[in-house]
Amino acid sequence: MRIFITAAMLAVAAFSSANAQPCEPSEGRSAMLLSSREVAGNRDFNEYLEGPEWTFQLKRAPHGWDIRLNDENGLDLTQMTPPLRGAPNPRQLYGWHFRNADNTGANKGDVNAPQGLRLFGFDPALSGTGGYRPNDAGGVNPENQPGRGALTIEDMGLADLAPGEKARMNYLKFNVCMTWPKTDKEKQKEAAEVAAMTELRKVTPELIEMMGDCGLDYQTYQITPYLTPVELGGDFDADDAHDQAVPVIRKADGKRGLFLCRAGTWGQVVGMTGRMGAHLTPAYFDSIDWWSLHTGPAGQGAGGTPPPALKGDAILIGKEGASSVLIYWTGDAYSAYWQGD
Repeated sequence: MRIFITAAMLAVAAFSSANAQPCEPSEGRSAMLLSSREVAGNRDFNEYLEGPEWTFQLKRAPHGWDIRLNDENGLDLTQMTPPLRGAPNPRQLYGWHFRNADNTGANKGDVNAPQGLRLFGFDPALSGTGGYRPNDAGGVNPENQPGRGALTIEDMGLADLAPGEKARMNYLKFNVCMTWPKTDKEKQKEAAEVAAMTELRKVTPELIEMMGDCGLDYQTYQITPYLTPVELGGDFDADDAHDQAVPVIRKADGKRGLFLCRAGTWGQVVGMTGRMGAHLTPAYFDSIDWWSLHTGPAGQGAGGTPPPALKGDAILIGKEGASSVLIYWTGDAYSAYWQGD
């Protein structure tokens, strides 16, 4: 016999909502939320966590699944979650936890087992130790683990519900939040990312000189890295010469725009005055937060007008999660084509 929990699960959902906590990183701590995940049958669930290089696992057991968080060598970092013996451990997600003692109905408290919210601990310091050994002097305290996890059951299915049998969980929908002190690997990755981003935003003396040689008036304008990278290179006019673009502001009022330099010789500021194309106004440049080089044909835009036949590379500018615009060379001037929201 097999059933899916319905009314009982409503109680679990209410309990879970009441105990929900934000799953967000904080100073010195990372966080990971896996939402609305599912596992069924005799399969394991595995999801790789790229930052710390761990794998969150639900390992199939005879009556359900066991929570695991394995490091890159397969060592379970949750193994010290109490209780270490005696009552059911919260890492065990077993069907009989949700049934009464004689398996004739829902667990009303007569079976001592955790329910819809499973709190577990883990310790990144276990990596490389070979595992937790309770008699180790100076070992990690299972009652005070720096990593914290909370798995919430959203839905589940149970089988083996005949009186006297031991109920088995055969379907599980869940979310899990984990927070932990940043590992050395994560800190190294973050430092490398910061260094790379700093490099991409760097306004070098060489770049200042090149744009000045191309005609950028530094009494009026200033190269400002409000976009990353600070310089895009391509062939805007399809003449096989290298062209460049940099973000600039007007010193008098902070107005944003772009300085486009063709072949190191012909430069032009766009986005400060006048409409480009059918829709692009100077105000749009003040809210863009990303740009990239566009190569190849232009895609169909939102306005219904046919896309332009690009002569060379174009520049795509936009707002994160919103609209984007192609800026391209027509052969005589720069124009714009709205890509849409």
